[in-house]
Amino acid sequence: MSAKATTVNETSGVSGVFDVDGFLALAADTEGPVCAVLGRPVEHSLSPVIHQGSAGALGVDPFTYVRVEAGEPREVRRLLAKAPDSVAGFSVTMPGKSAAHDLADEITDRAQRIGSANTLVPLGQGRWQADNTDVDGVSTCLAHVAPGGLSGGHGVVVGNGGTARPAVAAMAAAGIGSVTVLARSERALNLQSLVESYGMTFDWARLDDPTVTIVCAAADVLVSTVPAQGVDRESGLADAFARAAAVVDVIYDPYPTDVLSAAREAGRPVADGLLMLAGQGAEQFEAFTGVRPVVTDMYRLLLAHRGLE
Repeated sequence: MSAKATTVNETSGVSGVFDVDGFLALAADTEGPVCAVLGRPVEHSLSPVIHQGSAGALGVDPFTYVRVEAGEPREVRRLLAKAPDSVAGFSVTMPGKSAAHDLADEITDRAQRIGSANTLVPLGQGRWQADNTDVDGVSTCLAHVAPGGLSGGHGVVVGNGGTARPAVAAMAAAGIGSVTVLARSERALNLQSLVESYGMTFDWARLDDPTVTIVCAAADVLVSTVPAQGVDRESGLADAFARAAAVVDVIYDPYPTDVLSAAREAGRPVADGLLMLAGQGAEQFEAFTGVRPVVTDMYRLLLAHRGLE
């Protein structure tokens, strides 16, 4: 078997990473359901923690969930073409989200609108469906920080990368009426058509604009999707973001980020990237197994794994 690791742990998946050939060999020799997270690098993915852990807690047995080093279109294509019937689905992280979207036979409406997918589920006869459950992850965070709802509110999205797009979709689902995108350049305009397609008003500003603090103070919720570096206390941006009425930071390494710390110190309701991971993972697990886990149970698995509980 061509694999970098073959030891499966009941609570955290594998102690290493499979390559494409190794995974296909494993799946051919394993009673299903067999699932995997695809990415590059993927060794530090926490998805096995929530999927394998939930399977154990819910009595889904047998169940195997591993990490696979794969992200190029040719690798994703081969996995979809060669996966045996035991394979119940794939979680997809970067850089494979575009390939997952483009290579699927069917695409959910939200994944089509966002333009990328993080979930692949077999439909039978070699056909696959792509979805984007990152929307559910951000929605979980929004419901946590604003249990009273956000209908008609104003949201701020920090960043214009891959997670910013499902953040916009989640804000639309929550009823947000207007969105300001904060980014380092005019690439923020890449989100304008998506924001407006949901009927929300679009605006943007540079992160170095002196009005950023004012923009954040006017927000009912802020979702930061950018790496911790550069939006820390030293830059002043973490404290600016903490002016929003509620704060979500999808980054969980390092933990806590300066954005989370500043928001907590300011007394704001906060949600972190671990909760987002749990929220999107619950949707994936149900798609893979037909069994619905409790999001807070998945979240506790992550907290315990990171020594935070």
